[in-house]
Amino acid sequence: MFTEACLTTSLRPGSRRAILALLNERLHPALQAIVAAEIASGSCVCDAGTDWPDTGSVHVTLDKHFDNRHASAKVVFSPCDDPHYWHADYSTVDKPRHLLIC
Repeated sequence: MFTEACLTTSLRPGSRRAILALLNERLHPALQAIVAAEIASGSCVCDAGTDWPDTGSVHVTLDKHFDNRHASAKVVFSPCDDPHYWHADYSTVDKPRHLLIC
């Protein structure tokens, strides 16, 4: 279960509760495992939202870059490295497609 300790300190209290609910209740289990591993490595969640990239999906942004070590049959790693967007992402193969961004 994710707690406030995994969130960046710059988030407002209302945002913190909403993000924790998304992480704990709606994020795809395969991405939950990756988020937990990245938090254990020192990263923090700095944003999360719903309905992008697909309706019913959850997207989460981490503050530190990650690599492809968590890629599996359930999640696909994609490098982006475009300063206008993000460095890389993991997306679920199931629909709706959930997204983890760094």
